[in-house]
Amino acid sequence: MTLHFITKTGIALDMKEKITLIKGHFGPAAAADVLLSLINDKIKFHTVQTLNLTTGMHEDKLSSVERIKELKASKHIVQHLVIKAHKENLELVIDSTINIQLQTRSQS
Repeated sequence: MTLHFITKTGIALDMKEKITLIKGHFGPAAAADVLLSLINDKIKFHTVQTLNLTTGMHEDKLSSVERIKELKASKHIVQHLVIKAHKENLELVIDSTINIQLQTRSQS
């Protein structure tokens, strides 16, 4: 059984949604712009999270610190792919989907 709800604008949404964020063929410069912008924004988000978390939220802070490390590694990979594509006159094919699911909040 699929559950739906209607937004104020009349759009029917499921409890699970897929949104295509990026899809297409990109030259090295455009791919770098799109991908590195997204990664840098996520790094900024987690950096702010670590600064805003109080000492009582040690696990959450460690989670953000780990995520920053992962994102920086991903950024390094993207940079190398873009350089390779530029040097070898290649394009990058990017397909990025976001899966969103509504669920009951856990009690903290």
